[in-house]
Amino acid sequence: MAQVLGKRVTQAERLDAVKIPRRVKKQTRFLYKHHPMRFMFVGGEWLPQLSKLRIDPGVGGVVTGGGIDLAVAGNMRQGWQVIQPSDARLGEYQDYMVALPHAAGGSTYVDPFQKVTVEAGRMFVEEGGESYYAFLRHLIESGVVAPISDNVKKIKLHDIEKKVERLQGAVSVNPANQIAAGRLRQAEELLSAMRGDKPKTRKPRKKAGASDVG
Repeated sequence: MAQVLGKRVTQAERLDAVKIPRRVKKQTRFLYKHHPMRFMFVGGEWLPQLSKLRIDPGVGGVVTGGGIDLAVAGNMRQGWQVIQPSDARLGEYQDYMVALPHAAGGSTYVDPFQKVTVEAGRMFVEEGGESYYAFLRHLIESGVVAPISDNVKKIKLHDIEKKVERLQGAVSVNPANQIAAGRLRQAEELLSAMRGDKPKTRKPRKKAGASDVG
């Protein structure tokens, strides 16, 4: 029996498939990386704030052909932890790069938490939101990234405390400055949440004529 060769062309390989517009600069492959000083406070919890090590030949220690050993070693010397897509602890998040076909040929690479759409020759990117936060949470729960240390937390709290002090000064000088007053309220609420302060409860008012004596 004759054997059928080849395969059906996928949507991404079709000549008329939607591609990232030519005007949009290609993004190279990347690896997530994390520094122990980089954490953000989101929804009442500390989550790692990631950066990307772009695999761009000739940049940051990446050699011609895409070799990344020098780039990874250089980042590690600076205290960064490079998160390899093959790490089994990532579970469903393994191989986290997504390749999108580009009109100029080849692909551009984004993370799986970004929603990318093309309209009228332009690219629009919507960041991951809660799905991305779930990934960051998994990094800590799985042991890929260590949780924030007490010392780093103290530094983060001190930064917000200094911000509160600056805004308090600005408001005291100009009480009519509603922008500074709004920022002060936000900074104070953030600082309170970071400290884990319990919300203040108002004491019930006594009814007229009521007495403490039973």
